[in-house]
Amino acid sequence: MIPLKPASILRDHAHKTVTRSSSRMLHEFIISQTAALTDEQFGGQSYKGVPLTKLIEDKVYWQIMDDPEIGEMFRQDPVQVDEPRITSIIRRKIARLASSPIKYPLRVAKDALSWLQSILKSGDRKKTDVLIPINQKKYFSYTARVEEELRGQGIAVRYYAYDRCRREMDVSDPERFVRERRSFPFFWNPAYYRATIVCRAIDKVHGTWRYHRPEKALVIEGDTAILHITGLVSRMTGCQTRCLQWGSIGTPVPKTGWRHMPFDRFLAWGEFFRESIEEYNPDMDVRIVGHPGLEESEHDTPNDGVRDAKDGASRPVVLFAVQKIMRPFIDEADLDSFLAAAIDTARRLPDLTVRIRSHPNYPIPDQVRQKNAALSNIEWHDYFSASLDESLRGVRACVTISSTLSLEAMHYGAAPLFLKTNAIELHLHRLGHLFRQITDQPLPHVAEPQDLAAILKSISTSEPKPFRSGILFGAVGRQAVENITTELT
Repeated sequence: MIPLKPASILRDHAHKTVTRSSSRMLHEFIISQTAALTDEQFGGQSYKGVPLTKLIEDKVYWQIMDDPEIGEMFRQDPVQVDEPRITSIIRRKIARLASSPIKYPLRVAKDALSWLQSILKSGDRKKTDVLIPINQKKYFSYTARVEEELRGQGIAVRYYAYDRCRREMDVSDPERFVRERRSFPFFWNPAYYRATIVCRAIDKVHGTWRYHRPEKALVIEGDTAILHITGLVSRMTGCQTRCLQWGSIGTPVPKTGWRHMPFDRFLAWGEFFRESIEEYNPDMDVRIVGHPGLEESEHDTPNDGVRDAKDGASRPVVLFAVQKIMRPFIDEADLDSFLAAAIDTARRLPDLTVRIRSHPNYPIPDQVRQKNAALSNIEWHDYFSASLDESLRGVRACVTISSTLSLEAMHYGAAPLFLKTNAIELHLHRLGHLFRQITDQPLPHVAEPQDLAAILKSISTSEPKPFRSGILFGAVGRQAVENITTELT
C-alpha cells in the first residue's frame, strides 16, 4: 500500500498539479486531503460527547466521490491529480454541511418539534437485549436467520431502521422494531449549526439507544457515518457492538468508512479478509464467524449445467451478476455495457446458458427482456425473487465488474471473472488471482469485453477445477449463524 501523505505536506503542496499513471494516486489524494481539511475545520470538536471529525470526513468523502467533476478525473487517460481543483471541491462540500444563519431559528424549532413528536410516538419501552440497526433493506433478510436463532434462545432482539429503511419497509410491529426516540438538540453547541446533518443523526441514535438500552448491537458492514455514529454512541451508553461483514474492500484505496471503525469486534467471513480489516483497524478485535447467507453444501466442482425446458439440451451455466453503482468507479454507463456484454455472450455462445441476475440498484428494463426474448439460452433472475443459492447453483463462472457476489460464487465452485468496463483499477480483482493460485486455473480472471466470449467458452468446455472455499468462509449456513449468535449472547 502507498502510504498516505501527512496533512501538513498535503496543504503545503496544494498549489501543484501532478500527473500520475494510476487512479489509485487520485483516490489516495482525495482521502488524504479530505481528512486534512475536515481536521482543519472540525478537529477536536464533539457533539454530545461524540467526536465529529471522522464522521464529517466520511460524509464529505461520499459527496466528493459522487461529484461529476471527480468522476471525470478518474476516467481521464492518463489520470491527472489536479490538486487545487480537488481541494476547492472538498472545501465546498464541507461548507455545505452548515446551516445558513438565517435558518437557525427555523432549524431549532423544527428539531425541537421532531424531538417532541418522537417522545409522543415512541411507545412503551420493551426489553431489548440485542438491537440490529439497518440502513439498507437487504440487511434485513441477511440477518433473518440470526434473529430467528436469537429468539429461539429467548433473547429479546429487535431492529432499528434508519430513515431510508423506515420509508421502504413496514416497521410497525413493536415486537420486531423499536421506535426512534430522539434526544433534545444541543442548539447551544456551535457544531449543531456547522454540521447539521451529522448532529441530527447523532440526536436520533443517541436518544434511541438511551431510551431502549440494548446490551449489544449488531451492525452490518459498518462502513458509513450513521453506523460509525451507532458504534460511538453505543460505547457511551455501555452497549457492546459487533460488526458483521458484508462484502469486502473493493477499491485499491479503502474508503474512509473502512478505516478506524468504532466497534468492539468485527465478525469476518474468513481468514482471507482478516489482514485487510486489521490493517486499517489495528485496535479492533476480529473474529472469524463465517457467512450466514450461504448454504452448507459440497460444491467441490460446479454442476454439469442445466437442462433447457424448450429443447432438453444440457448447457453449462455462466452467471452475469449486475451490481450497484459505485461512483466514480462504476456508473450507469458501466452497468449498461455489462448488460450488453451478457446479452452478446448469449448470442455468440448458444451452447451456453447465460443467467443474468438483477440488482436493487439496477433492475433489468422490461424492454431489454422483450427485445431479447428470442434468445432461449438467457435466464433472467430477479434479486427479489431468486435467492443467491438459486442463482449460483450449477454455475461454471460468475462474471461481475467487481461485485462481492464473486466471493459467494467461489464457494459454489465457480470461477470469478471480472469484466473491464473502464480503465479504473479495482482491488477485488485480486480474488481472481487467488482462485487461479489455488486451483491452478490457467485462464485470465480479468477480461476485456472483446475477449469475454472466448474465455467463457474455454471455461465452459474445460474440466472444472476443484476449489475449497474455507479460506474465504470459515463457516456457512447453520454453523455461521450459531457462531454469530454466540457473539451476541
